[in-house]
Amino acid sequence: MIRAGRRHLVRTLADIAVQQGIAVPTLLSSGRLQAEGFPAPLSAGRTRLYDGEQVDAYFAGRPVPELSAADDEENLDDEVRRAGLVSVGECQ
Repeated sequence: MIRAGRRHLVRTLADIAVQQGIAVPTLLSSGRLQAEGFPAPLSAGRTRLYDGEQVDAYFAGRPVPELSAADDEENLDDEVRRAGLVSVGECQ
C-alpha cells in the first residue's frame, strides 16, 4: 500500500536499477532485492513498487524507516489506483 503523502517517493524496479547503475535484469538476478534488511515492496501485484526513503536508507547503510500503519482515505491500496503511477513498460 502506498501511504498518503508518500506518492512522490514511490520507486519502480527500473528506478532502483538506475540508482544502482545496473540494468533491471541484473538487479533481479543480483539478490539485492532479497537481501536481509531490504525493504519490502509496497505492492504485492505484478508491478513491484518501493518506498524511496526506505530504499535510500538501505543503500546508505542507515536503518530503514518504518512506514505509518495509519489508515487514510488517500492511501493507494489497490492495483487499479496504483496503476496510474507507472507506465506499462515499467511493470517488472
